[in-house]
Amino acid sequence: MQVSEFMTTNVTSCNENETVEVAAKLMIEKGFSVLPVVDSSGVLVGILTESDFVGKEANIPHALVSIKKLFGTNVHLGDVEEIYKKAKTKKLSEVMAKNVKTIAKTATLSEVVNMMSSHNLKRLPVVDGGKLVGIVTRKDLIKAFGKIKG
Repeated sequence: MQVSEFMTTNVTSCNENETVEVAAKLMIEKGFSVLPVVDSSGVLVGILTESDFVGKEANIPHALVSIKKLFGTNVHLGDVEEIYKKAKTKKLSEVMAKNVKTIAKTATLSEVVNMMSSHNLKRLPVVDGGKLVGIVTRKDLIKAFGKIKG
């Protein structure tokens, strides 16, 4: 079974020039935990997830303490509200994750499950020639399970 047989094709995305505020509003309105980010020609260039609003471990060589980055800014416990305010006007291209794992629409169910499990992914953008054509979520895997005759 190929990804194209069970992926979600009606994918909402944002352009890389949109602001974090626009993306956040869209995520709230639609109930999304992830938002693929595309360029003007529809090529996937990044992704914004709920975890971007919590912060990610910053890779700082020789640091004695763990530091988090939130929207490209080092986080100190008392600064989160100020960082959120400043992030509202940042372009997605400044804050999105750029090294996004993707899968081709011709990939098999086995390839999808392998990639999602080995990289601990909850969702996987589907591309065709670099362009976003769908997304596979854990729910889509349940749909695939239901389509298999046995």
